[in-house]
Amino acid sequence: MAAETNGALQPATLIAEHPVAHQAVDLDALVGDGPFSYCGGKLVSSPPPASTVIPCRDLCDRAIFDEIVDRYAQKFSGSDRRAIVSMWTLYYFSMLTIAPSVHMFVHRIGLPLGIDRLSLVCNEQTGEPEAFVMSGGPKVTTDPAAELHRLMRGHAEPLVAAIAANAGVAPKLLWNNVAAYLSWILKEIAHRHEPDLVEGGLALLEDTQWPGGGRNPMFGMIRMARQQCGLEFVRRKVCCLRYNLPGVGGCGEACPLPEGRH
Repeated sequence: MAAETNGALQPATLIAEHPVAHQAVDLDALVGDGPFSYCGGKLVSSPPPASTVIPCRDLCDRAIFDEIVDRYAQKFSGSDRRAIVSMWTLYYFSMLTIAPSVHMFVHRIGLPLGIDRLSLVCNEQTGEPEAFVMSGGPKVTTDPAAELHRLMRGHAEPLVAAIAANAGVAPKLLWNNVAAYLSWILKEIAHRHEPDLVEGGLALLEDTQWPGGGRNPMFGMIRMARQQCGLEFVRRKVCCLRYNLPGVGGCGEACPLPEGRH
């Protein structure tokens, strides 16, 4: 997840005080071995050796997307193509939401995450998404919710539309994949820091309209449910279909379908 690393590292608390230092921010160093260490290596400034790198915009091309998913589909020969596509996007959208949200809301860093500003690093054999290569450096932000909104409209939205059209997967399923990871990481940040830190981000899941107008496709995708014992838990609105894939476990109580809870 390293950005430009020339010069001395600057702690997150110093970024806002010294904006000129933002080009030297090492994103991996910011997360270190702390509670968000799993964000390491997901946003990089240069691709690792022996990897397939594809401009994210090119994934909107049906032929290119099919070639990548065909590689991934070899793990699940004969399985439901929609479930395979959905599972692949779970990898993709987890990377697109988790590490960026940590940097936006915890470190107050804005990142060049538009679909035309990122390239995807895929595993050469399996086609699984592994990281994003950024075409620019991080910057200071005082409005992480606005950064997240730009990410949703400028990357998730056009990609969801393209995959839905080209792969025959319902847009609602894909948006639920986005919302599931976004909801999880924002609540993790709130738990480890403070709820006020992510209020603006959670609004992008809870409001019916996008900021500035337009229907919010993530509204209602994550719901609170209650077990008989009274314990609350999160449940998706639309099943991701992963339970149809051999060797892949279901989502437990998070799945809206009984058959997907195993």
